[in-house]
Amino acid sequence: MAGTVTGGPLTPRATRLAAELEAWGRRTVTLDELWTLYARADPASATRASRRTDLAAAVAALTAAGVLTPSKATDRNAAPPLPVRLTLPPPAASVSASQLARRVPWRPELAWAASARLTVGQVGLLQAVNGWLRDRGRGTDIVPTRERSLELFGYEKTLDAVLGTTLFGAGRLSLDLLRTFRAHPPLPVRTISDGHVLLVVENADTFDTLRRVLSSTAGHAVGQIAWGAGGAFEASVLGIAELTAVRDIAYFGDLDADGLRIPASAARTAAEERLPAVRPAHGLYRLLLSHGVPQSGQPAVGAKAVSPLVAWLGTAAAAPAEALLTAGMRIPQEALTGTVLDTDRTWLRDLA
Repeated sequence: MAGTVTGGPLTPRATRLAAELEAWGRRTVTLDELWTLYARADPASATRASRRTDLAAAVAALTAAGVLTPSKATDRNAAPPLPVRLTLPPPAASVSASQLARRVPWRPELAWAASARLTVGQVGLLQAVNGWLRDRGRGTDIVPTRERSLELFGYEKTLDAVLGTTLFGAGRLSLDLLRTFRAHPPLPVRTISDGHVLLVVENADTFDTLRRVLSSTAGHAVGQIAWGAGGAFEASVLGIAELTAVRDIAYFGDLDADGLRIPASAARTAAEERLPAVRPAHGLYRLLLSHGVPQSGQPAVGAKAVSPLVAWLGTAAAAPAEALLTAGMRIPQEALTGTVLDTDRTWLRDLA
């Protein structure tokens, strides 16, 4: 059960550390990992002689607030001693956070924070925004999210982590309020014809093979072919907004967990941004399943996790893809060589 904050409010340093701990992917933190998280929460600490004392004070305050439970074993190689491990509860709204929020003189834009269900870490993040609005709220600069995140929180990726949380929404935080926008990496594109289909290919070699085959083939509607660059496509999909001739986006990647997660995530982003739907290049996946040789050595994907991964493929390919992933197998898209693509041209029907 979360503790109750006693005395004064948590320091900005402690609340920033709480936010880093709440974003941590596991429920335990070693001392070495804690030092890494503390460096993000308090970058200026690197040159302070009181660094260890400050961290010990923050850990003690967060222990009292119920944010963490320190191990009984401690590192006594220096003073003061520090716990060798922390145990973290699942992030949840708490009495501690409510008490903290009520003590903050919020700017009008953040008045909702005084009564919202928040975690201690979220209150800390909002306090940073509160100070920025006080000092810089009337500015006119508009910068990408990672630049603003570094300015606000001292770590460039913090804003990425909270964009999809309850801190953002109607009447709460927004990109406009923070005068920021999501910059996207460039989407490398080559023009094939004046067709309306954009074919996105996960890996560089298969991109090159398909570019050469399509450039010498008539009767298809692929106007442009793009290199997705693996996971980069989850962000670079936003670049499609700049390709005015595109009305249909077909994607082709590896048949493995990442190869399906990437386009599924990009498809959600495209839908949110009202871009053309990112759909599977069905003919290429069909050929990959019939021609490719499955490779072993992959972590088997559990029944719960596999369904949302293969759902993006559609009914025809979902079942064989599910069998592949649950067996710890994969098929790389490089199995479709130029010779294979030239020999069996049924894959072109999907791109006509």
